[in-house]
Amino acid sequence: MPRSVLFIDPPAFCTTVEALVAPALRGRPVAVAAPGADRATVLALSPEAHAAGITRGMPVRQAQKRCPDLALLPPNPKLYARASAALHDIFRRYAPVIEPRGYGHAYLDVTGTGALFGPPVDVALRIHREARSGIRLPVTVGVGANKLVTTVAAGQRDTDRSSSRDAVIPVPEGGEAAFLSPHRVTLLPDVAERSRERLDDYQLELIGEVAAIGAPALGQVFGRAGAELHAKARGIDPRPVLPPAIRREFRAAHTLATDTNDLGVLLALLRRLTERIGTKLRTRHLVTRRLRLDLAYADYSTSGRIVTLPGAALDVALLDAARRAFTLANTKRIAVRTVALAAEQLMEMEMQMELFEAGQRGSGAAGPDSGTGKQEVVIQDAIDQIRSRWGTTSVTKGTTRRNDAGGRGSSAQAPPQGSGVAGFGAAGADDHGRPITQGT
Repeated sequence: MPRSVLFIDPPAFCTTVEALVAPALRGRPVAVAAPGADRATVLALSPEAHAAGITRGMPVRQAQKRCPDLALLPPNPKLYARASAALHDIFRRYAPVIEPRGYGHAYLDVTGTGALFGPPVDVALRIHREARSGIRLPVTVGVGANKLVTTVAAGQRDTDRSSSRDAVIPVPEGGEAAFLSPHRVTLLPDVAERSRERLDDYQLELIGEVAAIGAPALGQVFGRAGAELHAKARGIDPRPVLPPAIRREFRAAHTLATDTNDLGVLLALLRRLTERIGTKLRTRHLVTRRLRLDLAYADYSTSGRIVTLPGAALDVALLDAARRAFTLANTKRIAVRTVALAAEQLMEMEMQMELFEAGQRGSGAAGPDSGTGKQEVVIQDAIDQIRSRWGTTSVTKGTTRRNDAGGRGSSAQAPPQGSGVAGFGAAGADDHGRPITQGT
């Protein structure tokens, strides 16, 4: 079933809410900034302030020189949170899955709600109307098949002054590439700054120009990011809409009873944490493209590293990434107290496979779970099935046995008869989950 996603973008949310409680601010250039700070910058601004040449992040002193009539307000998080909660009350009436994106902003997955509320555009119109009439907040709603196109649809009002700042903008299914084509590449979300600079170097200003080049040529210039950039230019986005409660499932942490720097203990802990995250990923048919590791030491200091992945959900790939991150992060000789892992940049497994298969044809980019083959997938599936029936401890991974001289596997003994699954787990697989041929 095709996905139906809405992106709710209340224009100038903070200053609009301020004007609702203080009508004297309506129609005036307004900016929100921390009071009393010499280096304070503009955090939020009204359309009138934007028209006066003020931008977010501009120093307050410069903003005041540019617009002497500028009204400066201190941040009011409680007010913004109340207004945002009122908007979310409306969202919950129509969307079973909501992913908040800051005050007032949110992605809504309304897939499968057609029998109750009609087409996604009708849902968007209802939300738009209720926000206006119920809490007097204008909202722009992008409607489409994924996060990317809905974000661009709602965000185009910021670059196109002739477009309404309070509207419902649908992107027809199958027409994502045609919709994106005339828009500037600056509207594409989550593009690395280095990639944006390269696009500027090659004078690629429109999204359609990027899509027309093709993945192979983009891969030669941007490397692995070229395939992803080409997919974005075509309107392909495998990111799911995930509420905060589900995102927390892909974080795992453990505080040791005794602080230690014993690598055997710490690597075994990494294995357990990655297996926990991997099970959650595979259950929800997701892959991760970034693994974050954080360490807390006995002296209360911390360290962390982020490792990028081509798209992983198998335990073997996650463990390999966790080990690499641990090697980079563990630069102290102090005992470790807490280890935490988090899977980030989550994407839907099927769409991620299609994305990278297209990229591999021209750019040589690695696919999901790069470095693992069909054998590892089959083994992982078998392990998951056994654990789902007999419990998580029914299958454990071990290393090959050592002979008396310290060599690996040359005199390994077969597992005891009747050991069944436990015997396979104890001596039947190596660190990468591959079966071990026992010696005779």
